[in-house]
Amino acid sequence: MDEDPTRGLPGHQTFEERVFAGFEVMHSGFEAMHRGFAAVHGELAAIRGDIAALDARLTTLEERVDARLQETRPIWEAVQLQITRLDEKFEIVIRELYEVRTDTVLHGKRLDEIERRLNS
Repeated sequence: MDEDPTRGLPGHQTFEERVFAGFEVMHSGFEAMHRGFAAVHGELAAIRGDIAALDARLTTLEERVDARLQETRPIWEAVQLQITRLDEKFEIVIRELYEVRTDTVLHGKRLDEIERRLNS
């Protein structure tokens, strides 16, 4: 009675054999996952390298821009100074134009008054 009558039949496994077979399947799955993680890790390392290269290129570009700004700063400062001077001169011209207009109106009124006196 201790013997299992189905023991010798094909496809029959003991509990322990089934558990170990399950462990083997799980182990194979874990190994596949490990290989997948290793591949992802390799890809991440490549991405990190690409990011580092981009960072280096960006740093170089920033340095070039800063150098160009240093080169052009005196030019822009001179242009700004000239614009400021032109603004001041333009303000003077506008004030003189208003004075001329005011004088013209006053002279027109005086001429009208003289003409009125002559005609009366």
